[in-house]
Amino acid sequence: MTPRQDRLAAHHRVAGHLARLSDHRLAALLDAAAPLGSGIGGVTSLLEIEGAQVFVKRVPLTALEQRPEHLRSTANLFDLPSHYQYGVGSAGFGAWRELAVHELTTGWVLDGAQQSFPLLHHARVLPAEPPPAEGLVGFLGGLDGAVAYWGGSAAIGERLRAILAADAAVVLFLEYVPHTLGSWLAEQDTGAVPWVAGQLADTTAFLRDRGLVHFDAHFRNVLTDGHRLYFTDFGLALGESFELTRTEREFLDRHRGYDAAYTVAHLLTQYLPAGLAADWADGRRPAGTAPELAALLDRHAGTAVRMRGFLDRLRTDKSTPYPLD
Repeated sequence: MTPRQDRLAAHHRVAGHLARLSDHRLAALLDAAAPLGSGIGGVTSLLEIEGAQVFVKRVPLTALEQRPEHLRSTANLFDLPSHYQYGVGSAGFGAWRELAVHELTTGWVLDGAQQSFPLLHHARVLPAEPPPAEGLVGFLGGLDGAVAYWGGSAAIGERLRAILAADAAVVLFLEYVPHTLGSWLAEQDTGAVPWVAGQLADTTAFLRDRGLVHFDAHFRNVLTDGHRLYFTDFGLALGESFELTRTEREFLDRHRGYDAAYTVAHLLTQYLPAGLAADWADGRRPAGTAPELAALLDRHAGTAVRMRGFLDRLRTDKSTPYPLD
């Protein structure tokens, strides 16, 4: 079989196995899973099913999202401000949105439209302990500190309190990809950067064409097997297929190119020698730079510097306007 056929065969085996398990058996399987971590987006672990490793993410499902009238709703149920979309400490807009995007991306992989997403083998709503407060708000000094960091938004405070009280989770069973792009790049020389840039550009263009913005594609949320990149962790994603308010639609329209700018900025400012992108944008160009890397910097150094500056300012002033619309 081809690599794609192998991939799809493994997916169907795992998906079939998980679909046949009762909630009780699935919960027991999760209890035995190897823990990986707990962060702002949920608790993660690793399983082996039908000979394949499976990445598991438990996304807190709040009481508001559990209401029958909100089942699978992609609306902004907490009326969160648009600047909460930015990946500078946001806990996301809801479990149903994250699930909806994984279903979209898995459909694209299965249809052959794009291969750069991990497959969603299965999803199930199960009872769960509330997530640890440390992973959700500890890095911002607790709940009060997190609300203050986000400009004192009452809606954000309500969302965070609801997550901390959540007694259920949408459990996502995802295709396992062995490396984050960040850890993989740390083992490479700068010769890998143009290849990575091409992969990032291809996937962000694909998402843009389909009206979806990731909003948090840093290199722990982009994975690789060394042959391809895979975008995952869609907790902040915003898509035109969602139930959007007029304000959200306008925000989405202004940010169609956000992922492309964000990922190239992250690549050029975090994974090249310190200051190289800024120097290049100012016309200071070190001799001996490889031609392919020089061409990449010629095209994107200015954008990378502007985007990096925007993100740095955003951490202290949430009213900072997006500079690239």
